[in-house]
Amino acid sequence: MQQALRTAWQVLDNWLEGPASLIAERWQAGRRHTDVEARVAEDGSTLALRTAGKGGAAEASLPLQPGDQQVQASALSSLVKGQRVVLVAPRAWVIERRIELPQEAGDHLEGIVAARVASLSPLPIQDMLYGHGMAGNDSATRRMRVDIALLPQARVIPLIDLFEAAGARHTEVVAQAQQGTRIVLYPRRAGRAATLGRVKLGLGLVLSAALASMLVAFGVTVAHGVYRSGQQAELEVRAAAARATISDLMAPQTAGTAPEQAAIDLKNDAISALGALDDLAAALPVHSFATEIALADGKLRLAGRTYDLPDVLTALESSGRFADSALIGPAVRGEDERSSLFTLETRPLIRSGGELK
Repeated sequence: MQQALRTAWQVLDNWLEGPASLIAERWQAGRRHTDVEARVAEDGSTLALRTAGKGGAAEASLPLQPGDQQVQASALSSLVKGQRVVLVAPRAWVIERRIELPQEAGDHLEGIVAARVASLSPLPIQDMLYGHGMAGNDSATRRMRVDIALLPQARVIPLIDLFEAAGARHTEVVAQAQQGTRIVLYPRRAGRAATLGRVKLGLGLVLSAALASMLVAFGVTVAHGVYRSGQQAELEVRAAAARATISDLMAPQTAGTAPEQAAIDLKNDAISALGALDDLAAALPVHSFATEIALADGKLRLAGRTYDLPDVLTALESSGRFADSALIGPAVRGEDERSSLFTLETRPLIRSGGELK
């Protein structure tokens, strides 16, 4: 279990390395700083420094003597403390190689150079600093030329340590290629590991927060689904109970004695005046209204006014609540010459005591 957790942490750390390095580089590039260019003599005896600030350019020269690093660091501190130092390696120290590759290999150039540099170096690769830069492209042959610069670490590591002891913010070692372009050999940053660690921590926290939010959202969704399922089940139970109650009420009633059954039959066969009025209000079209309503002997007589008399009869018959609808006498044109005064008779169907009759 512990090994699995260690492996998972290593995979996550490696995965965060790329974006964290990019963010750290962007952040460092966005900070205001003054570059200090340092050039060392071919014999390694002197160090020439040049800086450009708001007050103008400043130049200084420092003799390099073995075993006197603390004194030399104190002398350099006023120039390089908190600054970005670019150490330009002498041409005599640099081993240059050139390779040609297909243009399609541009996306994988870093890996190709790393794989080829061991065969191009006269010294073991662990003892060398190396970098590469584009020398040109040939569109006719679709080939590109890549310059590779190699530098023995023993030449510059003492100088890098000297700049860091003097308080340089970070140090870069570059080589001047034949085409005039600079090839970065060794970006070694003071405090870069700490900065990278903070960026990784920030990315890890953001990733953890996003994962936690996703898990919380998933949990809320599941809980809400369970709650909704419970409500749905409860609603179905209540609906089933309501349907059973309605079915019991609509079922024909029976009694234990003949007189009670006769009373129930009489009630079931009676027309409900209130129910008939309710059905009539629902069935009449909006352009029609009643002025007189009478219910006698199971028949409903209706006098009223309408703008479409055939539609009134059709609406009553198609409502399913009335039957045998017919006009009584002719309709009379109203005073507005648009409406009609009518009288009709219809039979409301029984709406209680079982099926409609």
